[in-house]
Amino acid sequence: MDLFQALRDSYLTEGLTDDQVRAIEAISEGLICKDLQEVIREFDEPSDVFILVHGKARVTTNSGEPIARLKDGSIFGEIALFSDTQRTASVLSDGVSKFVRIDGKKLNALMDDKPEIGVKILRNVGRTLCAHLRSSNVQLESILRTL
Repeated sequence: MDLFQALRDSYLTEGLTDDQVRAIEAISEGLICKDLQEVIREFDEPSDVFILVHGKARVTTNSGEPIARLKDGSIFGEIALFSDTQRTASVLSDGVSKFVRIDGKKLNALMDDKPEIGVKILRNVGRTLCAHLRSSNVQLESILRTL
């Protein structure tokens, strides 16, 4: 897997120069997960941020209830950049899938050391979180209509 290209293609790195993306590549690794392999476990301590490069994944509660489905390009685990609280969901590979794992502690250190990278990443992550919130609002509204 070409880590640089996977990061470059992600909206996490939108607005960053190639050299800045290479700095993130240096703290990242590629993962290939089998079907139903756990990528993140609910209640674990947060640390890393992930990008689904190729394949599918499902987000579930601890009881296994589905919350969301992820597709190529999805970023998850990003709340770890803002909070030291436990993970709020599990993520399982849905078939063989490829991921990039970015070391969250090193990414936070990089963003502190190079604020020009940090501002852009946090802006991009903020957009992702807003999209998740909008989606949750739509789902909640749909559920409330049925009650």
